[in-house]
Amino acid sequence: MKKTVLTVALALGLSGIAVAQPYYPGGVRPYGMGQTRQQPGPAVTLRQGLNKLTAFADQNERPSEAQIAVFLDDEIAPYFDFSYMARWARGQAWKRMSEPQRQAFEKRLKAMFLGALAQRLTRYQGQQVRVLGARKARGNEVDVGVLVQNPRGYPARLKFRFYRAADGWKVFDVAANGSSALMHYRQHFKRTLRRDSQPRQFRGM
Repeated sequence: MKKTVLTVALALGLSGIAVAQPYYPGGVRPYGMGQTRQQPGPAVTLRQGLNKLTAFADQNERPSEAQIAVFLDDEIAPYFDFSYMARWARGQAWKRMSEPQRQAFEKRLKAMFLGALAQRLTRYQGQQVRVLGARKARGNEVDVGVLVQNPRGYPARLKFRFYRAADGWKVFDVAANGSSALMHYRQHFKRTLRRDSQPRQFRGM
C-alpha cells in the first residue's frame, strides 16, 4: 500500500450515511458506449488520479483553500461525469427542468461534491490505500474496489463505479462501506424539493 489522499475522494461525506446501494430506474444509465482507440483501464485511471492527489497533498507548503478548489476542478473533476450524476440525483424532476435549470443544477451538484473533497483534503493525515482491481458489472460498467487503511479504525472498503465513454473511463458513483454518493444526493435533493414545494406557512413545523 502507498500513502495517498484518496480518503479525500473516497469518504465524500458518506461515513455517517446508511443507505442502500443505488439502482437505476427508468432506464437512466451512463451513456457513451464505445471507444475507438486504446485507453487506460479503470484501475489505471484511478491510480492516475491517486498519484495526482498524492503529489498535491505532499507539497512542502500547505495549499490554500483557493488552491485546493482550483486543483480539484482542473485535475480531479474530469474523472467524474457530473452531467449523469445530476440527472440521476434529480430523478423524475429532471424531465420538467429547462436546459438552464439543468445546467445550474449540475453546477450546484459539482460544487457540493468537490466541496466535500476539499474539506477532507485539508484534514489529510497520510492514510494508506490499496486498489483491489476492476470487476465487470452491468453493460459497459466496471467497479474498482479500494481498501483504505485507517490507523484509528477498521479499514474502509470503497467502490468506484466507472463506465466507458468515448474519451475514457468515467466515474459516475462512489460507495463507501455500502453507502452510495449518488443515492445520498438523490435523497438530499428529494427532501429539498419536497420542502420547497410546501406552502410557506407550513415550513419549519
